[in-house]
Amino acid sequence: MLRWIAFSLLLLIGLGSNAQAIPESEIILFKKLRYGGFNLNTFGYGGTATFGKFKGARKVRIYTADLLFVKHEKEVKSYPVVNPSGRAFFYGKENSFVTLRTTFGNKHIVAEKLRRSGVQVAYNWQIGPVLGFTKPVYLEIRNDDVLLGSTNVEKFDVDKHFIDNIDGRASGLRGLDELRIYPGLTGKLALNFEYSNERERLKGIETGISIDAFHKRIPIMAEKILRNDISNPRNHQFFFSLYLNLFFGTKYDQK
Repeated sequence: MLRWIAFSLLLLIGLGSNAQAIPESEIILFKKLRYGGFNLNTFGYGGTATFGKFKGARKVRIYTADLLFVKHEKEVKSYPVVNPSGRAFFYGKENSFVTLRTTFGNKHIVAEKLRRSGVQVAYNWQIGPVLGFTKPVYLEIRNDDVLLGSTNVEKFDVDKHFIDNIDGRASGLRGLDELRIYPGLTGKLALNFEYSNERERLKGIETGISIDAFHKRIPIMAEKILRNDISNPRNHQFFFSLYLNLFFGTKYDQK
């Protein structure tokens, strides 16, 4: 992940090295911007969307929403032992976990994009609330002493379900009526690199650090499974991660 972020930054810096300067007559000032894209981070992945209002030539007030699928670092994909056509599952995982962040903050432009194919460099900070949602994991469990094909759909139970009697993961829709909500706070600090060749378009990357803090540990993995791991991992209350956003969008409402 860290090597990928470093490579991306070097690639973007090189994009503007041989470009021509933009004539002053072509420079347009905008009032607003919006962009969205994909988020990759050390705990998972998801989507992101940002709306911004210019508060000056180099300052933008930004509002962001992130929907992220969060994984535990001890999740390991497993496959049914008896039924090869069964869907892969993560043994020991009790709940799927999704977070919805809504943040606000400021974006400060450090270096303007003075070339048509140059790179604009900015940094931003954001804070706000985050809601976490857990959904129980359901599995297809093979009945004892019955031919292959006879299964029950059951919520994962670490004391009853084992690798050799799991026939695969059940539908992701199971358990939606059992959602639990975990409120918390989130914060982000990032560098933003924008390199679109078009004046009204946005595309680039944002890389930074984020933290999601909840009032209690989120039960993603079964504690009994974690206790048997020699590295003694735990379910997390604080999710500190590095992230990379790939985004595209537009500027509008020119002055």
